[in-house]
Amino acid sequence: MKIKSAFFGTLIFLMAANASSWAQDLRSEMEAANAEWLAAYNAQQGPSLATMYSNDATLLPPDSPPISGAAAIGKYWSDDIKSGNFKNHTWKILSIQQAGKDVVQLATFTIDFVKDGQTTHYQGNTVRVLEKGANGKWLTKVHIYNSR
Repeated sequence: MKIKSAFFGTLIFLMAANASSWAQDLRSEMEAANAEWLAAYNAQQGPSLATMYSNDATLLPPDSPPISGAAAIGKYWSDDIKSGNFKNHTWKILSIQQAGKDVVQLATFTIDFVKDGQTTHYQGNTVRVLEKGANGKWLTKVHIYNSR
């Protein structure tokens, strides 16, 4: 009986350690995907942002109708950042949840709007559903954000 208990105790420990390692790996992958997106946004490379969305992606910006498809979403972001007034965009992950083959990422964001030498600091929330593409790159399927 002691051997059986020791075996199951060891098995549970190994499963928990593996889950923790998997969660850390997934978080690292999400941080890398976020860093790529933020680098393109902050460098005002709107067309690059389109490549970070799946072809059937949907963007739900505040006070606007949904935008569907990677190309249309890339155009939205290109138009949004072409003035050069948006600076220092960041995301801070609050949680990551596996949902089948997809990942749901909840985060907060900050961004500065600079105009005529005046800076207005905005913050808000964002939810993204990401899927791993055929090439192993995480692509956003659903993206919603709002200010607070």
